[in-house]
Amino acid sequence: MDAAIDTPEVLKDWFHRSGVHDPLRTCIGPLPNSKASIVRWTSDHPDAMIQTVSPHLNDYRIAIMMEPVDARIWQQGRPVWGGVIAAERFRICPPSSASQWSRLSSCDIVNLFVPASLVDSLSDLRQTGVPLALGANQFTSDRYVMETVRRMLNADVMAGPLQSQYCDGLMVALLSYLLEHYSRPQDAAQASTLGGARLRRVLSYMEQHLSEDVTNQQLAGLCAMSPAHFSREFHAALGLPPHRYLMKMRLEKARAMLAAGGHAMADIADTCGFHDASHLSRTFTRHFGSPPARFRQQRGV
Repeated sequence: MDAAIDTPEVLKDWFHRSGVHDPLRTCIGPLPNSKASIVRWTSDHPDAMIQTVSPHLNDYRIAIMMEPVDARIWQQGRPVWGGVIAAERFRICPPSSASQWSRLSSCDIVNLFVPASLVDSLSDLRQTGVPLALGANQFTSDRYVMETVRRMLNADVMAGPLQSQYCDGLMVALLSYLLEHYSRPQDAAQASTLGGARLRRVLSYMEQHLSEDVTNQQLAGLCAMSPAHFSREFHAALGLPPHRYLMKMRLEKARAMLAAGGHAMADIADTCGFHDASHLSRTFTRHFGSPPARFRQQRGV
C-alpha cells in the first residue's frame, strides 16, 4: 500500500486497486490506539481475471477465510496456492508482499491490517532480545484466531458505542497470541516454519542441556518433525544448523563463566559440554581469536 492506512477511504482505495469492486461489508478502523483496521468483504461471483494485490508497505495483512473459496495465488511469479481454501483458515502476509490471485468461486473474507510498528512494539515488550516478525505463509486453522476475529466483527453488539476500544483490546490480545505461536526472528529466512513457541522450546532445551550430548533427533522430536526437516527449518530460522548453533551457545556460556571468574577450566568445560579443558581451549581460541587464559587476563580475573 502506497499510503499509510489512516482513513477508511485509504482502505477502500486499496481494495478497489486490488480488484474488489463490491461494497465492503464491514470496515472498522483505523482503531484509536492500535491503528489497526478490520475489513470484511464478500462476493457472489468469481473473478473475471487475475487480480494483483497491492503491497502494503507498513502493515501486515492477516487474511481470514470465513467460508471456503476456490482460489489460485502467486507470489513473485511462483504458485503459493491452488485449490479450495477451507473455511476458518488464515494466512499472514508480511509488509511489502505483493501477490496475484484469481477466485473461481464466491468468497467471504476478513482482512486485518496491522501496523508493523505495533508488532515491533509488542515484540520489544517481550524482552527476548531477538526482534520478532509474524509469519504464517500457508493457510492455517486456529480456533483462538477465529474466535477473536468473530468477536471483532460483532463488536457493535458486544460493546455498542465503545466498539473501537473493544476491538483495540482484542487486536492487542490477538497479536500477543500470534507473536507467541506464529513468529520468528526478523532476520530469519521467510521460508522457515519453525518459529514462536516451538523455536523457544528448542532453544530452552538446548540451553538446559549444554553439558549433555544433545542429538538432532532429540531436538526434532520436540517439534514433531523428522530430523532432516527440523535441521532445514532450524537453519532457515536462525542461519546456522542445530549442531553449530549449540556450539555457539556453549562457547557463549563458557565466555560468560570465564568473565565471571572463580571457575576452573575443567569445571567450565564440563558445564558447557566440552570433552575436557584442552577441547574447550582449542575451540574457544578458534572461535574468539584468543585462548581462555588470555581472555581472563584481559578482564583481570
